[in-house]
Amino acid sequence: MFLPDHETDVDLICYQPIAQTVVELLKSHPQKPMTLGVHGSWGAGKSSVLKMIQAGLAQDDTVACLWFNGWTFQGFDDAKTVLIESIIEELKRTKTFSSKAREKAEGLIKRVNWLKLAKSGLKYAPGLIFTMSTGIPSPDILAQWFFQYAQKSKMDLDNLTPEQVQQIMDKAPGFLKEAEKTQVPEQIHLIREEFQELLEEAKIKQLVVLIDDLDRCLPETAISTLEAIRLFLFVPGTAFVIGADEAMIEYSVGRHFPDLPRSSGPTSYTRNYLEKLIQIPFRLPALGVEETRIYVLLLMVQALVGEDHAGFRILLGKGFEALKKPWIKSDLTQEDVQAVDPNRREALNGIRLLSNQIGPILAEGTKGNPRQIKRFLNTMVLRHAVARARGFGEEINQSTLAKLMLSERFKPDFYDYMVSQVLSSADGKASLLTFLEEIPAPEQVTRSENGQGTDVETVEAPVSGPSEDKQKWLEQEWIQEWSKIDPKLGSLDLRPYIFVSQDKRIRFDALHHNEELIQLVGILRTSGSIGIRQAVSKVQTLSPIDAQSAFQMLREHVDRAGNYQSKPPGIDGMVTLAQHHVSLRPFLIEFLQSFTIAGLGPWVVSGWGAALSEEPFKTQLNSIFQGWHSEAPDGPLKVALGVALSSTSGRG
Repeated sequence: MFLPDHETDVDLICYQPIAQTVVELLKSHPQKPMTLGVHGSWGAGKSSVLKMIQAGLAQDDTVACLWFNGWTFQGFDDAKTVLIESIIEELKRTKTFSSKAREKAEGLIKRVNWLKLAKSGLKYAPGLIFTMSTGIPSPDILAQWFFQYAQKSKMDLDNLTPEQVQQIMDKAPGFLKEAEKTQVPEQIHLIREEFQELLEEAKIKQLVVLIDDLDRCLPETAISTLEAIRLFLFVPGTAFVIGADEAMIEYSVGRHFPDLPRSSGPTSYTRNYLEKLIQIPFRLPALGVEETRIYVLLLMVQALVGEDHAGFRILLGKGFEALKKPWIKSDLTQEDVQAVDPNRREALNGIRLLSNQIGPILAEGTKGNPRQIKRFLNTMVLRHAVARARGFGEEINQSTLAKLMLSERFKPDFYDYMVSQVLSSADGKASLLTFLEEIPAPEQVTRSENGQGTDVETVEAPVSGPSEDKQKWLEQEWIQEWSKIDPKLGSLDLRPYIFVSQDKRIRFDALHHNEELIQLVGILRTSGSIGIRQAVSKVQTLSPIDAQSAFQMLREHVDRAGNYQSKPPGIDGMVTLAQHHVSLRPFLIEFLQSFTIAGLGPWVVSGWGAALSEEPFKTQLNSIFQGWHSEAPDGPLKVALGVALSSTSGRG
């Protein structure tokens, strides 16, 4: 199960009404130039709303709806001209674009190229003055443009052929032949005029440009894009819908105009500037508790059965209805969820339970941000998958994992303290969790005053003398709420969860606190075959995390030996651990792959079969032997490897 983090037109959070409102507004004023903003923080769903708007306009052939991603074009040329060129190129792909419209488009591109020359000429003031006064690009500006074009086309400037020179000159703006109205203000006016004529010739009644990811751009790019809309393209029949975080755009304005005063009247100059450019703002609301609960449920069901599954489509419709009025709790019932796919009832029940458990606190922690919710769920699913791949997936309960991850994500100091308790205990339990979970919930007592109505008062349950370290966690309301979420964790061995969530340094700190495990590692490292056989029963009862810890400790001893002419102590113990814990066999293969042929003795050919006699490990072992055989010099090791490779009865 994986939750893709990209824009979509499948509405899981009831944003369709916002998109529909924008579409209706655009259609009701097709000739009125307008700019609309779809605002929200990163990950709030702005791109998805733009996708829904695009889908809502797709059926009207008189409307050209184009997508422009400012971030994609960042760093390429001037943002103003890139936007204009991109729109013209997209218009060429519309069904109604005629040959005459193409001619107008080419003429408009020439004017845009002139602006590029003028921008380059700013570095050469005399040339710019000449250009502005005569209408003819000066030689130094033309030379600058010539070499920029050649470099962009990856031509060898030192060895240009006559054909390449002619090719470049053919691309030069045609304004050398027409010294007319070429001052910058006139060019801006002509671009707007010809752009409107182009739309009319292409039989486009309304052009809608969806601008995405503007808040990811550098301030210069963001401001240039917004200015291009107002300066060049703000003509009748055009509308721009801009998906951006208002705060980031205001930041860009402030960086671009650092000398602006702080405020002008009730609003700041940066806010005034933004409101001048974007006439109509739509702000995406953060998800509340009920919305988050339903969103998590729909996300995970969609990932389980697919968005085209008939049962999911029915559930999506019910979820959409429930989300229309989130202040009225209208949860999806167990029957609703089970009906999606009767063959997957158990998985669907688990998803519903999980969404109910983590929805409230996830809504608070992520501030209702859909992307953050997806990231949390993807991390949770990935960790569970890693546990399954390593052979202890059955020891991981997804609800328990999710609850632990909530504390890891939103209260990392509390989580770290809890981890230290888990790793220092012999049974992997945290006494702090038991303490928090045993505190009674606050009682509600109804009191009557003079027989006139009733008041409800919350009375805290008494807590008997917690220690100072426990008291500081008890005082935090978030932790109190978290501890009341099912399932309870105080009675559980949490080491597998810590193992799958943390780095090796933390995981293996447990070794220093587990004397019984250290004694077992000592037996596996120093005893002969008889002593190791006697320890097999203890090896078999090890938890996956303890088995992994023991294997790692033995490998560290073997690595420190340094001399592999004879078998180092600990090898047989590693094989025994891998024999009884399948999840360790990939680590044994990795250990063998770490050997270099120099210094190896013939012992290395035998002794692995007890752990690596089954596929795919048998094939991997054979491949390792083949590699060693091809590298080994003539001698006992090469002979032993040859015998092992020629054997048909195993390689151990």
